[in-house]
Amino acid sequence: MNKETIHKIRNRDQEGLKELYHAYSDVLYGTIYRIVKDEFTSQNILQKSFLKIWNSIEQYDEEKSTLFTWMNTIAKNSAIDKVRLKSFQNNKKTESEDSLVFSNNHANTNVSGIDTDKLLKKLESKYSSVLNKIYLEGYTQREVSELLDIPLGTVKSRLKIAIRILRDELKSEKKLFLGFLFTILILLWL
Repeated sequence: MNKETIHKIRNRDQEGLKELYHAYSDVLYGTIYRIVKDEFTSQNILQKSFLKIWNSIEQYDEEKSTLFTWMNTIAKNSAIDKVRLKSFQNNKKTESEDSLVFSNNHANTNVSGIDTDKLLKKLESKYSSVLNKIYLEGYTQREVSELLDIPLGTVKSRLKIAIRILRDELKSEKKLFLGFLFTILILLWL
């Protein structure tokens, strides 16, 4: 973001805020949504985050961080604060109980005949935690590195290893299935 936009915001020019919103709203929304996992709440937090940015632009120090990093920190902290609120947790608990009842009636852990829960349990926790954070929770590799306090290279290695283990497991399950199918075909032919 150029210095002119920052200057506009510091001078309370709403045009600068519009430029900032247009440039960063999507990526900040993504950060918020990964934490909150609710569209309506994420939109509200995004609006409040931009209000905080507008009101505290004087606190932004170009020497300490980039504008994006500073704004992303505000958005992320706002989302975390919302998730920590007891009322939000109670609301999410009610929603998850409703979805649990639904998922018990419609088992969704069996994808294409593969028991994904069983498959993921074959991974050591250090691999499954990285895999879950990246593919199920939507974090980037760098965010997982910071979140788990491990080097980025370790995150990448664990992800590759996890994928290789799962691929090998799927190959062996496929072989077992094909062997089973072949046996049935022979029995039917006899």
